[in-house]
Amino acid sequence: MRSGRSSSRFLGVARGREWFAGTGSGSHSGVTTVEIGVHSVSRMRSRRMLVVSIGLVAVVVAACGGVAESDTSVKASAVAISFGDFVSKGEVTYPDGDRPAPLVVLVGGSGPEDLNADDASEGATSRGHLFADISSSLARQGFAALRYNKHYVNGLGEVDPRFATDLTMTQLVDDVRSAVRAVGNDPRIDSRRVYLFGWSEGTTVVAAAAQGMPNLCGVIVQGAVGIPWRDGLIAQWERVVRPYLRNFAVDGSVGAAELRRAWHGDGGVVAHELVSVLADDIESEQSALNPAFDIDGNSRIDLDNELPTAAVKFVDEQLAGGIFHLYGAPSTLPDVSAQAAALRDIPFLTLHGENDSNVSVEAAIRIDKALADNGSRDHTLRTYPRSGHSLSEAVDLQHDPIGPIQPQPLADLGQWLRNHEQR
Repeated sequence: MRSGRSSSRFLGVARGREWFAGTGSGSHSGVTTVEIGVHSVSRMRSRRMLVVSIGLVAVVVAACGGVAESDTSVKASAVAISFGDFVSKGEVTYPDGDRPAPLVVLVGGSGPEDLNADDASEGATSRGHLFADISSSLARQGFAALRYNKHYVNGLGEVDPRFATDLTMTQLVDDVRSAVRAVGNDPRIDSRRVYLFGWSEGTTVVAAAAQGMPNLCGVIVQGAVGIPWRDGLIAQWERVVRPYLRNFAVDGSVGAAELRRAWHGDGGVVAHELVSVLADDIESEQSALNPAFDIDGNSRIDLDNELPTAAVKFVDEQLAGGIFHLYGAPSTLPDVSAQAAALRDIPFLTLHGENDSNVSVEAAIRIDKALADNGSRDHTLRTYPRSGHSLSEAVDLQHDPIGPIQPQPLADLGQWLRNHEQR
């Protein structure tokens, strides 16, 4: 899920409170950490199914992907990864020095994403290079990072047609394992110390790939899909689109003119993209309402009596064979909460923005609870107020730009990794 403007505002007050529970013994420390921001958590949503971001680190980061040229502490090299019927271009970012570094493998979200977690579709606007910034930050903190183009993605504006027809979720799981093997002999990497990091759709992928993976030391998820796919997709309309459209509605409904204003308004990525579904040629003065949403045919969409019903039908149709077919197919992956039993013995970090427009913060809480209920003794949940799907600043759910990741989550990620390297 993705896109991107910037905010460098430091999330000092977002650190919230932290609770520790459990001691226990065994291969991990038995520490359970739950960090909830200063605001109460009460919302619901899933799927980033449209978004990405960039990062602004407390130290200097590259302005548009990759390593900052002036930063000699960070090195990078290209890598080719065979996915069987496709060769993916990737990049390993690593700290300067002679000592092999633990590896963090970054797995992106929905849609045709490139190695920076940018939407590679022709003309896409959600290009915040989240993974480029995370990679640079990790290298500065002593970790190698591997990121790669998604299966059938060659680069920005270069997407193989097979992406829309042949890709499966199980294939994406195999790709993670192929990526780890591809760098297994790199002398700059400690292949005995591997972590998986998933964002949005990628959270379900890393949860599945982690099961049985040798030398795995932990899993990190951001903007995680923690509720069933269908529930999350429907929730986007209730949590984001309907409240956003109320700002433009006349007597509780919208017509083509109001939708054009909403389209040109200041809504975030999810609001903007789903509003475009409601009218054909929405930017034109001649735009017409999508008849599937104008149920009574009066050239208005009632936000209370038509939109909810039509949105559910739209989601179901797209899951059955449309743009969300990956999540409706028999080969789709369960949400992360549903995979918790198989993850109970793996150290687990969940990062989530409380104003995530794609996936509700309650989904993250659900994941953490599922891990606890299944006996996990090393799971950490951190949430961030006024932060969206990419952990950029987001003033509310309707205005989540999925922009640059803020410094605090990057610092928290590095600290969690260092803590686990000391065990």
